[in-house]
Amino acid sequence: MSTSMKKQVNRYFHNIPTVRLIVTVETVETDIVAQVDDLIGARRYGEITHPAMRNRAELVRLTIAEKLARDVRK
Repeated sequence: MSTSMKKQVNRYFHNIPTVRLIVTVETVETDIVAQVDDLIGARRYGEITHPAMRNRAELVRLTIAEKLARDVRK
């Protein structure tokens, strides 16, 4: 697999090509990051019930998909 193709394929998506989306949060919004971490269980062990389970990127993907679905229905 070439280097450029390797960066486009992610093992979490079972070798399906992916596109990166980078999200930046200002340092004054660190409480938002803490709330996200608490929601997905990033700082604790044991039973995690949220679908994103310790994965900020998955939470962002799920949130965007949900928002788009709501906007399309309007």
